[in-house]
Amino acid sequence: MQVRSRRGFLVTAAVITASATASACRNRNDGSGDPLDVSASTNLPAARESLAADGTTIVLGDPGAPLTVRLYEDMSCPACAEFETEGTAPYLKRAARNGALQLQFTLGSFLGPGSKFAANALRAALDQNKFADYHDLLYRQQSAVRKSGGFTRDRLLGMAVMIPGLRGPEFDAAVLETKHRDFVEAADEVLRTSPVLGTPAMAIDGAFVPSDGHDLFTDRNRLYRRLKKAARAAG
Repeated sequence: MQVRSRRGFLVTAAVITASATASACRNRNDGSGDPLDVSASTNLPAARESLAADGTTIVLGDPGAPLTVRLYEDMSCPACAEFETEGTAPYLKRAARNGALQLQFTLGSFLGPGSKFAANALRAALDQNKFADYHDLLYRQQSAVRKSGGFTRDRLLGMAVMIPGLRGPEFDAAVLETKHRDFVEAADEVLRTSPVLGTPAMAIDGAFVPSDGHDLFTDRNRLYRRLKKAARAAG
């Protein structure tokens, strides 16, 4: 996984290797009783979606959950797409849906206009309670979109038809008119003034994952153990 710096150079790199660790992950229904220990096969309700009081943080899961994981991403960043589709991001979203943590997103847009259009569209999707589904879709489609010139308003609307219930007059107008430009700029400023040097980046209960912690972006079991440690400390 390449981690791209917002300052235009590679900060660090890690290679995602195929792993058979999934078979060792227990289902929450196997008697473990640990909401962090949730497998991909567990049937879960959709996570609650909300905008935090700061106006820039999108939250998946219970905003009152004591354990927090914040992700810093740019929708045009290839490394973020890799993390979201092949790394540990899907596990984090399952943990949020399972009530184990609140997953917070800070969406930067330092990689150009397409990132700003995508962040605006995601904020509009939040108003329809479709942020998580649309966020997943945009990252799955990111590679193809990059090859055709990046995210545009029309492409974002075209992809939105794949999310049942998302398209409608309110969402369409928000995308076409960049209704949430203030949110986009404010969120990017939060990322710009943070200690983050590149995306994706992660903070667990406010503690940033150091540059040599890229295994937490790729290894579900190592991330689980780190979260368990943080949960005990917060306990």
